[in-house]
Amino acid sequence: MDTLIIGAGLGGLFAGALLSKQGVRVTVLEKNPTIGGGLQNFVRNGEMYETGMHVAGGFGPGGTLNRLCTYLGITDSLDIVRSEIVSSVTFADSGHTYNLPAGYGAFTDYLCGLFPEQADGLKRYMDAVIRLSHEEKLFYLESGYQAHSEEFLMPADRFIAKYVSDAELQSLLAFPNTLYAGVAGHTPAYLHIMISALFIGDPCRFGSGSGYLADALKRVIEQGGGQVLTRRQVAKVTVCDKMVTSVTDCQGREYTADNYISAIHPLSLLERTEGRAFNAGFTSRLQSIPETASAFKVFVRLKPGAFKAPAYPVSVTDSCSNVWRRDGNWPHTANCFFSGSHLTVFCLMDFDEVRQWENTVSGHRGHEYESWKKKRTDSVLELVEKRFPGLRNMAADIFAASPLTFRDWYGTKNAGAFGYSKDCDNLMLSQIPVRTKVGNLFLTGQNVNMHGIGGVPMTAIETVQAILGENSIVDDIKQIK
Repeated sequence: MDTLIIGAGLGGLFAGALLSKQGVRVTVLEKNPTIGGGLQNFVRNGEMYETGMHVAGGFGPGGTLNRLCTYLGITDSLDIVRSEIVSSVTFADSGHTYNLPAGYGAFTDYLCGLFPEQADGLKRYMDAVIRLSHEEKLFYLESGYQAHSEEFLMPADRFIAKYVSDAELQSLLAFPNTLYAGVAGHTPAYLHIMISALFIGDPCRFGSGSGYLADALKRVIEQGGGQVLTRRQVAKVTVCDKMVTSVTDCQGREYTADNYISAIHPLSLLERTEGRAFNAGFTSRLQSIPETASAFKVFVRLKPGAFKAPAYPVSVTDSCSNVWRRDGNWPHTANCFFSGSHLTVFCLMDFDEVRQWENTVSGHRGHEYESWKKKRTDSVLELVEKRFPGLRNMAADIFAASPLTFRDWYGTKNAGAFGYSKDCDNLMLSQIPVRTKVGNLFLTGQNVNMHGIGGVPMTAIETVQAILGENSIVDDIKQIK
């Protein structure tokens, strides 16, 4: 049985590796010269930078990602660096800095010591995070289905406020917000819960760059007799009688397989599909789902010996009252990730900021765009310097990437950093199944279920099991402790 996968991002590579492990011959087509999607690394002036996967979790002994990668035989090839600090959070207006320790117990005890009057609520909050995270069975490689509780589906900010009343503590507990682009009153608590559980329990990063995970997954596919082909942008997916019959790339090369997996944005798949594949209702629904916010990133290469970088992420927010805000005086929050002799600063940004240049190409966007980008870069660094004064004077090189860059990297319309947006008011709108109405076409990637290192590999398992049979992968991985 052969399977062709469109897109060599995190979802496509994990699905391909899992299928290869089960004896399926896999071909992966990737439009970019580099595989990995958000795992990609790039080099500038001899320095390697990551495009997206700056933090990770679940790679410790017994962790879900550890068990999954051990099953694939790639754990030893990954340079996983553990952190004793989940994140350091600074509120610039008050000058308060909190170094949140790793581990559920240490995390809870630290905050109880700082907010003793909130101790009871804090303990119940952390118990709720752990308890509710188990409602997502696959997250812990558990079989079966569990109906979701009201708490699991309520707005994330309301979930936090249910347990603690102190405004600064509420904002502090919302520290993972920018890892899922949360919107107050709308983003469901389960995103906050799953990401909090993952990173509080086992924070880590890829010491040698996240690209090594992409390379390791590629090797699993190749060892299984498959191939991962770059610069192979898919131009056409041909469907006949509700079955994909072939895929054609932009050079006119045709590929056939028994099954097909799309790991690209669903709208990109629709644009390339010919034949009576999807009904009008499904197409209309995909087109109506909003994406999450995009991102603006500033990359800073530091002068040798100028700065002792912390070994953990640092978040700087202008005010604890602005943790959920993106409007007004941008940016409200800057997340700093340190690696080697540089740091990457990540700020959420709506695509509308760059829409006037959406029909331009990199390197030819014009003077007005470059001036805009310089102003935004200065705004980001001004906020970061609330925590690290004089940072710009310590820099050997500073450059930035806007939502247009991420749109081109990831091949999405509005460069949503975390895929489709989830909204408590209409959760069904963004629920995309891995099976389609086309019999041999399946979906995976961050727009299906959850995004990120905790969500996309789990969706890949679900996709593969839709092809091979229920629990065909989970039962094998569960044997690994």
